[in-house]
Amino acid sequence: MESKNKIKENEWLRLLEEAIHEGVQIRANHRFKYKQKGLGTFLTAAKTTNKTELIKKIESLGVNFKLYSKKPEDYLEKYISQLSTQKKPNKQQFITRFNAYVLPKKELLKEQTVEKLNKLWEKRFNEKRKWTKPETDLDRIQFWKDFRYNGNINPEGKWFHYRKYMGKLYGWVYTRKRDEQKMSLIQEHFTKKELSELKREGF
Repeated sequence: MESKNKIKENEWLRLLEEAIHEGVQIRANHRFKYKQKGLGTFLTAAKTTNKTELIKKIESLGVNFKLYSKKPEDYLEKYISQLSTQKKPNKQQFITRFNAYVLPKKELLKEQTVEKLNKLWEKRFNEKRKWTKPETDLDRIQFWKDFRYNGNINPEGKWFHYRKYMGKLYGWVYTRKRDEQKMSLIQEHFTKKELSELKREGF
């Protein structure tokens, strides 16, 4: 005679199978319900308690737990799969996800998986995938201030100078000099004295 737990498991498995056949998007989290029942909680419990036999039964129905894993390597595999299969991948969405979830975990990823993404990225977007942290506006503001107060390369203490002095910062600063609205978005990061200086230079 089957135990109550076994009977309960079989009921959940039948419910899961029914949901899959109906084409329901399965999610392994506590918020996911099917027919008013916490099917997501059942899936989460199966994974966290590491019930090997139950996990095998669930996966045999078509559920891939790796797709719901928070482990960096599993996430990257899912990411690669989606980038590979989408007909017209949204580049900006993939960049955002990469910067938020993949890049910070770089040291935990396998070299071959990283290389796999690099090749796929170049194939899909015709450019190389960089693994360096992108600069933020706050980074650039600090670089700009560093330039202003660097007496060696900027003895006159200017906020704006020729490109040969400002380097890659030039384009970003020039845009804020020409666009009053963009400049207004970052004014809070400057002192009254600095804003006065900027105003005199045409910002």
